[in-house]
Amino acid sequence: MMEKSYRIAVLGAKKTGKTCLINRLLKKRFPEKYDPTIETLFRYDIRTCEDKFTKLEILDTAGDFEFPDMLRKAIRSCHAFVLVFDLSNPQRTLGEVETLRQLIHEEKCTESLPIIVIGNKSDLVSKQDNVDNKILDAIVSIDWGCTYITVSAKCDENINDVYAAVCKELQIKINQSSNVKSEDSLSKTVKTKKMSIRRRFSIKSF
Repeated sequence: MMEKSYRIAVLGAKKTGKTCLINRLLKKRFPEKYDPTIETLFRYDIRTCEDKFTKLEILDTAGDFEFPDMLRKAIRSCHAFVLVFDLSNPQRTLGEVETLRQLIHEEKCTESLPIIVIGNKSDLVSKQDNVDNKILDAIVSIDWGCTYITVSAKCDENINDVYAAVCKELQIKINQSSNVKSEDSLSKTVKTKKMSIRRRFSIKSF
């Protein structure tokens, strides 16, 4: 019996590993070749503690933000958001996350939203960069009030933590004895017109 349906948008600058993160979670594999995403929708079901199924739809979005109308429409249709940046290059990618976070609040017209911020490519960051990561943690957790997780899609580190965090934010009680049905998930590529978007940045130090 299907209980509820939720849509989660995965957003971030290009080449931050959004598609790799989704593939690692759903298909347990890491694509070695970079292939720019236009827009892809993955669907799968989760068995809950009440022995029912909750449908999750993961929207993998383009990272160049050249389709503002599509981006705003996607935000309005989603219930939760996973914002991804590159830990090895936060100067380029964290500002995009801040811009997206502000846009999400504008489009959803509320401050109370399930937003999870992911620092990907932790395998490329040395232990000497732990101080910087603590600063990033403080920005995301304290200043923004969002859940913050560092992962490596390539090395399959902390990927399950992202899944658990999404379920927690959406108040989905997972049946621990069952796995996510993802191998047969439906993927659909959406074609769009090329458009432009103006970016704003409020993060200066990264």
